[in-house]
Amino acid sequence: MSDHLTAIDLFCGAGGISAGLKEAGFDILWAVDNDADAIKTHRHNFPDTKYGAITGDMTELDPEVVLDDIEPGELDLIAGGPPCPTFSMIGRSKIRSLDDKSPESDDRHQLYEDFLRFVESLSPRAFLMENVTGMLSSTGANGDSIVDIICNQMEELGYTVDVQKVDAANFGVPQHRTRLFFIGQREDTDRIDLENWETHREPKNEKERNMKLRTEPDAFHDTTQSTITDFGVEIEEFEHDFQEHPAEKQPYVTVADAIMDLPPLSPSGGMPPKESTDYTVPALTRYQEWARDLPEGTDWKDANLTNHSSRGHNLKDLTLYKILGEGVGWNIGDVASTLQPYRDDIFTDSYKKQHPNEPASTIVAHLQKDGHMFIHPREARSLSVREAARLQSFRDSFEFPVSRTNGFRLVGNAVPPLLAKAIGTAIRDELL
Repeated sequence: MSDHLTAIDLFCGAGGISAGLKEAGFDILWAVDNDADAIKTHRHNFPDTKYGAITGDMTELDPEVVLDDIEPGELDLIAGGPPCPTFSMIGRSKIRSLDDKSPESDDRHQLYEDFLRFVESLSPRAFLMENVTGMLSSTGANGDSIVDIICNQMEELGYTVDVQKVDAANFGVPQHRTRLFFIGQREDTDRIDLENWETHREPKNEKERNMKLRTEPDAFHDTTQSTITDFGVEIEEFEHDFQEHPAEKQPYVTVADAIMDLPPLSPSGGMPPKESTDYTVPALTRYQEWARDLPEGTDWKDANLTNHSSRGHNLKDLTLYKILGEGVGWNIGDVASTLQPYRDDIFTDSYKKQHPNEPASTIVAHLQKDGHMFIHPREARSLSVREAARLQSFRDSFEFPVSRTNGFRLVGNAVPPLLAKAIGTAIRDELL
């Protein structure tokens, strides 16, 4: 076993939780998911995982067989996010539209039990399970609260359990993403209050909403032009090292803070190109500098940029993208039915242009289908995989070696690494 804290990642997806826990000081020993592209991405970004990452059906895996080198009680943390379509409002609508099937009868409704099966077998010191907040209003077949049912099962395994609802934007993620976390501990130590670990907040004024530009003299190496200092305000280093009760919270990281340094793209190519593999300007904000994650001594002009390409759009969509104002979304019924891309019983937002001076709306896996809800704030196109990944707090060194369509899906399904790092740090310092 490792000298560091150890963890395994169940239902790992591309590796959002793994990335965050690794930065929080955990060694990821093993990971599993039933999605081959997710495992391909995880292996690409975590090549040193001790027991590897495997493609497998959690319902058929025996923890005592696949992890026979780990003794019960030896592991520090089991983390994961069992798939949640039956707990989300969108998921429930889709399931009900298929042969009148109820969400409660969907097999994925019970996947959390396979997570608990691993907890019972390996008896880690703590566990972290993520899910959608829709679980709060979900009930089992007998009408009992799903959250209460799950907590009772966890406590029967000998764990003290806390359930906390958090918004990723409060932890420096440039996106409003509200999720539910079950935190279990085997030892009876102090409870974690994740609110005490928040690093970011609502801006107090318009100045705090603006892009928080770095103040670096001669940033563009052109003394005939205004410097970045002329357009921004001096701020501290981007807060990405978490501690309980930070001295001061920073205003939310916004869409502009996160992605505006990335090169422009065109759905049809030409100039701008349809894909860019190089940075064209230095990082403009501290978040962008952090996100680029360049090795020490590397000039940004020599760095490669991955997963930054535009999907194609038809003329109707491009015209509507252009018309929309920043932060504006057209809902079902706001425009003629011939312009609506979705059924009115599935999505309420049809088109949404992201606001540059606010955190993004929740990035979802539906991005693999189209980008209507994630229109670039300044360009007539939807976001690239890299832009969506930035808004999820994946650093640019984290690559998605899959098709663009699958890249969108993996990004949308992920837990933001910065959020996972914050919670992992809290678990490390307070429970372990």
